[in-house]
Amino acid sequence: MIPVFEPLIGKEEFKNVNDCLETNWISSAGKYISQFEKSFANFHGVKHAIALSNGTAALEVALHASGIKKGDEVIVPSFTIISVAVAVMRLGAIPRFADVELETWNIDPSYLESLINKKTRAIIAVHSFGHPAAIDKILDIAQRYQLKVIEDTAEALGSKYKDKLCGTFGDIGTFSLYANKLITTGEGGILITNNDDYALLARKYINLYFGQTERFSHEDLGFNFRMTNIQASIGCAQIKKIDFYSSEKIRIGKIYEEKISHLENFSFQKTLPNTHHVYWMYTLLASNNLNLSGFEIVRLLKERGVDSRQLFKGLHLQKPLKRFLLKDQKKLTVTEHLYEKGFYLPSSLKLTEKDIDFILNALNDVASCKTKK
Repeated sequence: MIPVFEPLIGKEEFKNVNDCLETNWISSAGKYISQFEKSFANFHGVKHAIALSNGTAALEVALHASGIKKGDEVIVPSFTIISVAVAVMRLGAIPRFADVELETWNIDPSYLESLINKKTRAIIAVHSFGHPAAIDKILDIAQRYQLKVIEDTAEALGSKYKDKLCGTFGDIGTFSLYANKLITTGEGGILITNNDDYALLARKYINLYFGQTERFSHEDLGFNFRMTNIQASIGCAQIKKIDFYSSEKIRIGKIYEEKISHLENFSFQKTLPNTHHVYWMYTLLASNNLNLSGFEIVRLLKERGVDSRQLFKGLHLQKPLKRFLLKDQKKLTVTEHLYEKGFYLPSSLKLTEKDIDFILNALNDVASCKTKK
């Protein structure tokens, strides 16, 4: 079975983890945390990077730091993982769901204004599957309506829009460092910002708002979202390889794209001009001529030794989130189409061209007997 993803862990990661174990710096203090934060901030050219427990926590912390409160409304793309909505709801705020663009699979700027009202306070711009969102249009709308912009860059570390790194456009950028991301700390997340006040609030929130003069006199309600020194030690080794990982992801993506162009009934995720697209996953859409859903394709590929995944089910279709749909909500047709016909293929940096040929032969076999007559 060709797995959908495998992280690359090298000798330096082992060395750093062993150093943590040997010196007993295994919890949320230790040299590697500050080293990792500094390296991550330097890579993005920003003042602050704050490491924490996971990407979902990073979103919640970013929203809290930027002033989102109970009853506020935050616009999110429906085509994304449920973590985005959960982060909004944890603060007592209300998620509102926007459709995405057919070409980029990112939040559709033309949809945003239909959701904006007096309670709207922020937009979360997710850079889906590594392709940058139309962030200049999003920022223009946000400026006109005085809204905060949080960039969810979990899937787009290293990607650029107009030669600027994703995560550095909005008020705060958030990242996931889960095992299937470009670099990993196992579990983990990190946020970046140039705003000193946001950074201070973020650090307090992830550390239970401990008092500055009297430790156990807490200033507000926060949470333990701290990253461990062990996790950060892995991140310190991983971030040194980020340029290599990015170039390899793109190289493998180009091989996939070229070979898939010769297959009928499938299209590869597009890369638009002015973008540097570091593919998180290698994603496809099945044509309407193919009488198969993404879910069915995933099942049939697994029978042929290829692990794959269906694309996100829209947030507006999720049982616990349907109550947030507006009565006059515009249809989210692109989100539903991507869920129906989309899937992604094995996306590990360990893939060889021989592996890709095996994968696409399996895909072609699945399609050969399932095309509409």
